[in-house]
Amino acid sequence: MLKKLHLLIIAILVMVSSVQAEIELNPTHPDTYTVVKGDTLWDISARFLKSPWVWPEVWHANPQIENPHLIYPGDVISLIYVDGKPTLQVNRSHPTVKLSPKGRVVNHNDAIPTIPLRDIKPFLKKLRILTKEEIDKAPYIVSMEEDHLIATNPNLLYVRNLEAKQGDKFAIVRPTVIYRDVPVHYPWGSSPHKDRKTESIEWEKTSPDTGMAILTRFWKSYMDRTYWNNVDVLGYEVEDIGTAVVTRAGTGDITTMKVNGSIIEVHKGDLILPINSVKFNAFFQPKGATSSDNNIRIVALNNAIFRSGKWQIVAISRGSSNNIHTGDVFDVYRPAREIRDEIMHPKNDLKTLFKPSKAKVTLPEEFLANIMVFKTFDNISYAIIVEGNRPVKLFDLVRAP
Repeated sequence: MLKKLHLLIIAILVMVSSVQAEIELNPTHPDTYTVVKGDTLWDISARFLKSPWVWPEVWHANPQIENPHLIYPGDVISLIYVDGKPTLQVNRSHPTVKLSPKGRVVNHNDAIPTIPLRDIKPFLKKLRILTKEEIDKAPYIVSMEEDHLIATNPNLLYVRNLEAKQGDKFAIVRPTVIYRDVPVHYPWGSSPHKDRKTESIEWEKTSPDTGMAILTRFWKSYMDRTYWNNVDVLGYEVEDIGTAVVTRAGTGDITTMKVNGSIIEVHKGDLILPINSVKFNAFFQPKGATSSDNNIRIVALNNAIFRSGKWQIVAISRGSSNNIHTGDVFDVYRPAREIRDEIMHPKNDLKTLFKPSKAKVTLPEEFLANIMVFKTFDNISYAIIVEGNRPVKLFDLVRAP
């Protein structure tokens, strides 16, 4: 028993020492830094730490300071050592704002956000992920004023299956893509998880009873059932494109609405949903992701066609149901790829005519960037690229640091 206890203590000490060993200071770190307006927690962390996401492990929250986990312009961040371990602490000696007779506290709205809000605020309102049930119930635009093909402000819209009253305001959303996880090797049921891929397929709300829809269901249910039983739908993405207000309700199952703002033209088939009420905590702390999933992928690039860089937004193929949380920081890697060694084995090399694998060589994975999750849905998350000198592309690998 004592031997087991001794081994357990050694194991715990090894774990603790390994955690501490991960805390590496930025070689150019300052001893102190005064926070200024426009800073972000990530940038401040990067001034002191080689890995900014270990901030919670070195941050000394002074309990005598109101909101000790928040940082404000004028605060002085100091690097000190406690028991040989690097620690960051705050000195808040600048004036504060009086909010109540009980004391003087700093205005919470002035706190330094974790990442630049200007880069993500428009995005938070723009895209959302829906379930199949939400899609099936969603009201939709069946026609527009005078049978126009498109509508803008102040055109009328005719919406089916909407329960609302005059004056109610709703969002107009455009279906974009379905995200789904699919096997790539037969037999489909035992296809290795690491080899599965996430794909995005364009979609639109339509009847499930067309000839093509029925034929597709028959094929999926009977001819290719094993494959489709192993396909996981991760979510239906929609994009907010405008708003409309109800001008007349309850004419049969048709509600009349008027466009009162749109980014692009409104089409038949666009959906009507409640306004996206964004509840976002801008003051979360970055932390290293703990997911052990080795096949998380970049599945979408925002405002980019082929590649994205720092402070741009990406979607990844896992969400809150996969233990992904706001603040999680991941590494992004370019996957290993197989190429032909055209130096020693050019295309006319007779030695490889019957054995082409002899000419193949595998290039290793390459680190590209760090991303931080800021919004999660059940099976999809949105993240922002916080560090990296190489472009991030679709289907790059996402892994815990």
